[in-house]
Parts: sequence; structure tokens; C-alpha cells
Amino acid sequence: MPVPITLIVAILTIESSYIEETERPAASVADTVQFCFLLDSQWRIKTFATDHDIHVHQLSKAGENRITEEFAKSNIQKSYGDVTSRVEHLSLIDPADIKEVEKVLSAHGLKGTIELAKAGFCFYNPDKGDYRTKSKPK
Repeated sequence: MPVPITLIVAILTIESSYIEETERPAASVADTVQFCFLLDSQWRIKTFATDHDIHVHQLSKAGENRITEEFAKSNIQKSYGDVTSRVEHLSLIDPADIKEVEKVLSAHGLKGTIELAKAGFCFYNPDKGDYRTKSKPK
């Protein structure tokens, strides 16, 4: 059964490594900050392009207080405004439908794919790389 999602995706102007504590202007792939809105949960995702590290935080579960899309955009502006290239609002009926994913990404001028994680969230993968949690936020 399709699981509709909304992704607020900020493409940053930098590529960084949380592990190595490095940051430089993005060359081919940029870091992202994302908010994933599902019917039963909400997530914040940060990708680090240099080493394909990913930090994922579940913000809410079903029945809990939920943040709004406006809050997500405001949070991105407040925390990453100086390094944000653009912010995209992606809506998908079925993120498992490859044709729909390609159509939505293309409409926003994005390459890559939408990944469905086993933990129950989705995220925009800008280069179809192997993103895995490799570090732990302090």
C-alpha cells in the first residue's frame, strides 16, 4: 500500500564530514538537511556528502505533537540559511514507485533518488550513494 510522504529538502552549498570535522564548498555532491513528513511519524535527516554519513532523528510518532512544514523551512533558514543553495518541497503518493520518484525529482531539477529506509523514513539521496550512519552527533 502506498505511503504518501512530503520531504522538505535543503540543498546546501557545502560538502562536509562530521567524522573529520571538515567543510568545503560543494564540488559534485552537496550536504542536505531534510524533514520527512509521514502520516505516522516525522523525521529530520542530515546528509554529509564527503563520507556519505547520515544523521537521522525521529521528531514525532503517531499521536504526538507534530511540527509543521513552515516550522521545518524556518528551522532550515535559521540554522543553515548562510549555506543553503535552495529548498525544495517534494510530495509523493508512493515513494516506492520509481517512475513517480523520477518524475517528481525531475520537476524540481534534482538528480538522485528517494531512499526508503528500514527504520520507516524516506530521504532524498542526491547521488544514489551508500549513505549510512557512520558517526554519532555530539
